[in-house]
Amino acid sequence: MTDFEIQRRLREMNAPRAPQLDLWPAIEKRIANEERATVTPRRRGWLPLAAAAGLLVAVSAGVLVLGWQQRGAAPETAMRDARAFERELPHVSPSDADLRMRSPGGDPRLAGAGVVLDAAQAELEQALAERPDATFLVGLLNRTNARRMKLDHYGANAG
Repeated sequence: MTDFEIQRRLREMNAPRAPQLDLWPAIEKRIANEERATVTPRRRGWLPLAAAAGLLVAVSAGVLVLGWQQRGAAPETAMRDARAFERELPHVSPSDADLRMRSPGGDPRLAGAGVVLDAAQAELEQALAERPDATFLVGLLNRTNARRMKLDHYGANAG
């Protein structure tokens, strides 16, 4: 088939044509059947919604009950945590604390933060001794040292 024949056939296809099959009787028949069909009420899917609502109520009630229990136990837990924290801190003798406060730049407001940072550094060094392959501990130790240096800087600038 040459290009000329293809172009001629395409021009013939462009001409208006009547459909081979009349579609309107089939469409009319389907419309009439749909009108005659009885409308059945659609069942609602209320069971999954009810289950979800019940689950939401149960979870909310559980959270509220836990919140009330935590609120009642909060002072006891705080005292227990404070006592455990005091036991873990390195004990500073009164003379050492007094010496720290009287040292140049030894601001008494920063002395407590220094004690906490020293305790954190000691814990990190102990953990690093147990797990020398834990690189994240080195990062934490470096950040603790940076905080200690910043605290010393604040103490030196405090008046």
